[in-house]
Amino acid sequence: MAYRRQSAESIFAVFPLLAVGITPILGKFVDNKGKAATMLMLGSILLIVCHLTFAFVLPMFRGNQVGGVVVAFVTILILGSSFSLVPASLWPSVPKLVDSKVIGSAYALIFWIQNIGLWLFPMLIGKVLKSSNPQIVEQLNAGTIDAETAATSYNYTNPLIMLACLGVAAFVLGFVLKIVDKKKNLGLELPNIKE
Repeated sequence: MAYRRQSAESIFAVFPLLAVGITPILGKFVDNKGKAATMLMLGSILLIVCHLTFAFVLPMFRGNQVGGVVVAFVTILILGSSFSLVPASLWPSVPKLVDSKVIGSAYALIFWIQNIGLWLFPMLIGKVLKSSNPQIVEQLNAGTIDAETAATSYNYTNPLIMLACLGVAAFVLGFVLKIVDKKKNLGLELPNIKE
């Protein structure tokens, strides 16, 4: 989008704000009303919509500083809410899915997988970005452009599509989880607090 770096940083800084505000509210909702698997699927849908918005809608606002900033700001806030929906529904569901004897191991496995993702996906995004923009990589290697200019020149569509595909995979897994819950009566859609 070629926004100034400070503008992009300011927009991205709001990412955790909505998550900080609504995560306790969503956790209380799961405790009192249930619907954990449904919330997991909703978070996945929001994740898909946000990444596809960044890939295809935001570029339509190129040159429109106000419209582009508004779209980016709203999309980042919704992305933050999707990042709240998933943990607020996932963490309380673990005791319903795993025997209490191995619950510590289950949480450790979840954190292990999460940390592998935090390590692996930035590298995958970098590889997809480089393979999608060979001319910019050549210019960087030749020294004809600097890294900051390259960062605003890359076409980020393919990495964003990759992230949207992860959202699709999460949605499918949430759907499967909801079916398994219905068949085995695991209680994922039931409230955690029983009166």
